[in-house]
Amino acid sequence: MIKKCAGLAILIALLNCYCYTVSAQNILQINYPVEGNTIDFDDYNSNYLKPATLIIPGTFLIYGALKPVVHGIAQLDDDILRQVKTNHPGFHTHVDNYAMWAPSASVYVLDAFKVSTSHSFQEHLLLDAGSIVLTGGIGYIMRKTTHNIKAYTTHNTKFPSGHVANAFRGAEFFHQELKDNNTLLSYSGYVVATTVGVLRIYNKVHLLTEVLAGAGLGILSTKLTYLIFEKTRLLKRQY
Repeated sequence: MIKKCAGLAILIALLNCYCYTVSAQNILQINYPVEGNTIDFDDYNSNYLKPATLIIPGTFLIYGALKPVVHGIAQLDDDILRQVKTNHPGFHTHVDNYAMWAPSASVYVLDAFKVSTSHSFQEHLLLDAGSIVLTGGIGYIMRKTTHNIKAYTTHNTKFPSGHVANAFRGAEFFHQELKDNNTLLSYSGYVVATTVGVLRIYNKVHLLTEVLAGAGLGILSTKLTYLIFEKTRLLKRQY
């Protein structure tokens, strides 16, 4: 168990450290000539992986990783689940199964109405697919790592929440596409994603730690997808 806990902590720490390390590269100016212009990778690092933007998702992931060693975290999970079962024993809805796709689907609605976004429809397809693969891949590793750790299996739930990870993945996708043109509206996806998280708890299929870890995973995975996409595109332009 100790080895698995350590493995999960290391995985999350590496993910956060990688994001922070890349963002720290903002102090370096890396320019490549492209048809008389210069490509400044610094701009893309700062856009997607500012240290300040990593605090919330990183904290969510670290909080979840500490559950096996911090009794208070597990206790809070138990208390919330007990309260939900006591006060809302018959509550169940399938809304979360559909709402988790709403933020990412909204990007295509913007495309349909020709609303100005940061990327084209074709690029949206690539970014969306890339973030799904990255989120799903990291989430799968996290689930396999925690499968035999008692602290994560007490209530027969899975860590992290896939629904929430997908919802916040879409919310970050929506935010990145609208933040330069409509900052206020760009945050609306997070409201929907948070609602999905609450519903997962009220449906009694996930605990608070699983919801928070899913949120952190979805946000960070999408940020990494954007960074990879932009750097790949610029490198292709270089040649």
